[in-house]
Amino acid sequence: MMKQIDKQQYPRHLARRAVLQAMYIHLANDENDTQKLFQYVIELDENIPAVVHNFIEELLESAIDRGKIADSVIDKVTENWELERISMIDRSILRIGIAEFLDFPNISPKVTIDEAVELAKEFGSADSPKFVNGVLDAALKEIRDMKLLAKEE
Repeated sequence: MMKQIDKQQYPRHLARRAVLQAMYIHLANDENDTQKLFQYVIELDENIPAVVHNFIEELLESAIDRGKIADSVIDKVTENWELERISMIDRSILRIGIAEFLDFPNISPKVTIDEAVELAKEFGSADSPKFVNGVLDAALKEIRDMKLLAKEE
């Protein structure tokens, strides 16, 4: 029998959770100060290992900086969905995933999508994991077509 892996033990998963919290605050309050957001989430969860602090800062900055292109890609691949109809949690997860596609060549797209689905299971609605998986899969194809992908599997 295979043992279920507890993703919460992995530092990068904890880092992505922190970035998700910061992105939610960013969207809810139109807060763009990445340093302020970073400090807030680090103080909120002292279990985040210092070894991933740089990753958190880089991913958060990328997700905010790439917000417009992420929203454009999301809008293009989600037929019959207005961006405003997508929950802030799901939109935050999608922006994080797209930022990884665009700016993190050392993370495979499969890992990015798997991690996004895990976040959707933890924080989203019952439909979020399937929605996030489908949108990121389509977004990955779109980003490849646009020749913007920072990595290959």
